[in-house]
Amino acid sequence: MIDTVLQQAAEGFPRHLERLCGHIRQSSVSTDRPAIDAILGRLVHEIQALGGQAQIIPTAELPVLYATFDAGARRSVLFHCMYDTVPADEPGWIAPPFEARQIALEGKGECIVGRGAEDTKGPYAAVLSAIASYRAAGVALPANIMLVMEASELGSGGMADFVRRYGKDLRQADVAYFPWNTQREDGTAVVWLGAKGLITLKLRARGGEWGGPVRSDLHGSHANWVASPVHRLVQALAGMRSADDSEVAIEGFYDGREPPTPAELALIDVLARSIDAAQQLKELGALRFKQATLRDALRAYCFQSELNVSGLKAGLVVEGGHKAHVPREAVASLEIRPLGGMKAEAVIAAMRRHLDGRGYSDIAIEVMNSYDGGGSPPGNWAVEELLRCYAACGYRPEIWPRTARSIAAGLYTRELGLPWIATMPGHAGLQHAANEFISVEGYRAAITFVVQLLWRLGHPEGAS
Repeated sequence: MIDTVLQQAAEGFPRHLERLCGHIRQSSVSTDRPAIDAILGRLVHEIQALGGQAQIIPTAELPVLYATFDAGARRSVLFHCMYDTVPADEPGWIAPPFEARQIALEGKGECIVGRGAEDTKGPYAAVLSAIASYRAAGVALPANIMLVMEASELGSGGMADFVRRYGKDLRQADVAYFPWNTQREDGTAVVWLGAKGLITLKLRARGGEWGGPVRSDLHGSHANWVASPVHRLVQALAGMRSADDSEVAIEGFYDGREPPTPAELALIDVLARSIDAAQQLKELGALRFKQATLRDALRAYCFQSELNVSGLKAGLVVEGGHKAHVPREAVASLEIRPLGGMKAEAVIAAMRRHLDGRGYSDIAIEVMNSYDGGGSPPGNWAVEELLRCYAACGYRPEIWPRTARSIAAGLYTRELGLPWIATMPGHAGLQHAANEFISVEGYRAAITFVVQLLWRLGHPEGAS
């Protein structure tokens, strides 16, 4: 019967591709509530048309869409997806970001270009298309399906409340998957066994008793006798990292961190032998790693917690001109990606002590959001099933113990006790950037993979 479903997936691919394009054309920028309501309405309609039950669950932030497909099967799989996107106002788009044009991109083949193609309308459309393929083939779903679709671009602020309220139902799942097109440009498949958490915050320096202008910006001629909040914030930021920018220099920052296991370190050794460092740098658009060796870079990527300055705002930069002034305020946006065992409250407390101890008690810490990462150990039953599915589809994937991308996986692993894995064939890229894309053939491969994965979960003793 699986062959009948795969045939339907192939024959129905034009419809599946149109499903993806339709979702990209429906803007769902997280700050645009009418667009959010429109994409939720579209999803509910499609899920119900495929035979599922769907609810829109209000939360303290944006709603969560919770859907179920009850096939009466012995296993249940939970797919965690995101339906919202960041804005698409970056310069340099080769096509309007909400038109979902099919364009041949150099080195990537035919691609769908548009906001959400990678993050994450391509992945969730592949899941819906796999379900549609079973329905079109007249074959019952081999596993029960739960869809948890959230708005994550504001920080997953509604997920913890949703999991607490619906935890009894969610614990009926056997595994949680985060579908993401992890395949490399060269065709190498990639599996992420875990993800880091996220803390987003701002540091704000204003003029006050320490110095600096308090009423308004001053002319730059006063910089010798009135201090600058910009200089103060930059100095404070510089002291938070080691001189070579390889490590966080805040005492107590890593308290509670769970060290990597021998099995996870063994995966790093395998990756260091198999990955082409030059190709990895090419994909990143960088010329070198911070670390001296690829192995050290991989270990840092997986097992260090970032403290990244993602934006600085102060004063005014005039291209081709200049404005001389001392700004009264400077703000930095930071992101921290905590490891397992690290708690947001403890990390922020360590940062506060660090600033206070260096005379920066006036610099405010404004926490926006936080959540824990999580994952599954090598050898977990769900990991083994997934790898067998990859083998059946003709892949030998790289296995990464953790991605540095931030996903609220801890809600599944710690709160619900579920295995958690992120992966899906298909190459996509330029997340949060102009010309975000997904390969057409990669999207086709993703649908085939989900069809096979569902079959394997439902028929583990005779999956082939």
